[in-house]
Order: sequence, then structure tokens, then C-alpha cells
Amino acid sequence: MNARLQLNNLLSYDFIQERVMDNELKIFGWHYIIEIGRIYNYNFESHFFEPIEETIKQRKSHENF
Repeated sequence: MNARLQLNNLLSYDFIQERVMDNELKIFGWHYIIEIGRIYNYNFESHFFEPIEETIKQRKSHENF
């Protein structure tokens, strides 16, 4: 959960929050599980960590529009 706290900390700065809202800056919160070698990305919409492959798939589908 430390990644989520750090994301909240970053977003507490107005200049960062403005750039994120204006789509000038993207921030990611990753969680790595060393035992299985998997990376999870924090999803701001669902408020859950999801496999990084899901994040990549979603980003690619948005780029096609």
C-alpha cells in the first residue's frame, strides 16, 4: 500500500495535480511481487492494483481511438 500513499502524496502538490488533470503528466504506482515476478499497477478508477499487462492493454485500446 506504500505505492498508493506515495501517489496520494504526489497529488497533494497543486502543480503536479494540475499537470495530471491536463494530461501533461502521467504518474503510476507499481507494486512488484518478487516471489512470482509480477508487476501490478494502481488503477485510479477502480482503486485496485491490476496486472501491468491489463494496464498496457487498456492504454493501447485508448491509443487506437
